[in-house]
Amino acid sequence: MNAAELRGVEKRYGRTRALSDVDLELAPGQLYLLQGANGAGKSTLLRVIAGLARPTKGSVRVLGANPFRSAEAVVRARVCFMGADPGLYAELTVRENLRFCARLLGIAQERVEACLAAIGLAQVADRPLQQLSFGFRRRAGLARALLSEPELLLLDEPWNGLDDAASLRLAQQLELVRTTKRTALVAAHSVGPFQALFDRCLRIDRGRVSSGDAPARERSTSA
Repeated sequence: MNAAELRGVEKRYGRTRALSDVDLELAPGQLYLLQGANGAGKSTLLRVIAGLARPTKGSVRVLGANPFRSAEAVVRARVCFMGADPGLYAELTVRENLRFCARLLGIAQERVEACLAAIGLAQVADRPLQQLSFGFRRRAGLARALLSEPELLLLDEPWNGLDDAASLRLAQQLELVRTTKRTALVAAHSVGPFQALFDRCLRIDRGRVSSGDAPARERSTSA
């Protein structure tokens, strides 16, 4: 079963067509890089797959289910999307935010401490999110996204605002996604030295998605 399948997907906002006739399959155990210019449709595509934006046309299957049917909304617990907003409470500490999310999802509190360590948040874990720098807020959002060990991880510009150490930690977590046979789709303008991390590059231009001519890892190795 594919992590996600899109057939003939179109998404319009009024007269603006954000996605156009998208056919896409995301296989399990693969890391996908999605690249395109500003306004090309990257964020919209991630939100459609996450079940946060209903397509105007076409079909979407995520982990074998329709994410827009209330009876199958449970699939959303197996998918995690991180956009520009980390989706956390500014007045709570990083640890309090993650513990709250863990309780909602039925996740053991030990997992919270593991995520704090994995993303390098231990030294700021007891500070309110609103007191942290942009980079640390981004790290906190990543920790939340990784908390449930989702089967499908959708990240929108996750390297934005991260320093070198945090960037490497993110790359290590994405490698763990692959080795545990989960799937990630990462939208990013540039991934710098981490190009070789990805199995496949996808391009999006004016809402149309096309596959790269070779896996990103293969291109990096042969360069």
